[in-house]
Amino acid sequence: MSDFSLTTRWLIPAPVERVWASLVATENWPAWWDYVAIVDETAAGNSLGINNVRRYLWRTCLPYDLAFELRVTQLHPYRSITAEVTGDLIGSGDCSLTYRENEAATELIFIWNVSLAKSWMKLLAGVARPVFVWNHQRVMKNGEAGLIRHLTGNSELSL
Repeated sequence: MSDFSLTTRWLIPAPVERVWASLVATENWPAWWDYVAIVDETAAGNSLGINNVRRYLWRTCLPYDLAFELRVTQLHPYRSITAEVTGDLIGSGDCSLTYRENEAATELIFIWNVSLAKSWMKLLAGVARPVFVWNHQRVMKNGEAGLIRHLTGNSELSL
């Protein structure tokens, strides 16, 4: 059982192929996603990207960082990625992509089911849950805006 089940929807005005290319090139995330500080590959995985492992350091809207390793467990190009995380968060995440013709945009749905591993976060989880959820939503909203700016060149877009 996870402490948090978090769902986020992004709508990116770009073809699914361009969105996919940016999504899987996580080493470039710090260039467009303000809260991603460091991405280091620790295992390349197979030729399809399965078992690829990367270590991430995330800044947050609040005065704490999160560090975790993400291992790709399933990958269906241009459709979905499933991963397991260990470190400050423990659990799994799914991202699905669908091109929405009527909106001329790619919809991404992120679903994270994670437990907290930092002792102070676990201790405060009961009372701080709304703050942790708010923080996650802000970080993800920033990622959506950053990816839109990155893919469209629209530097005017902000949170």
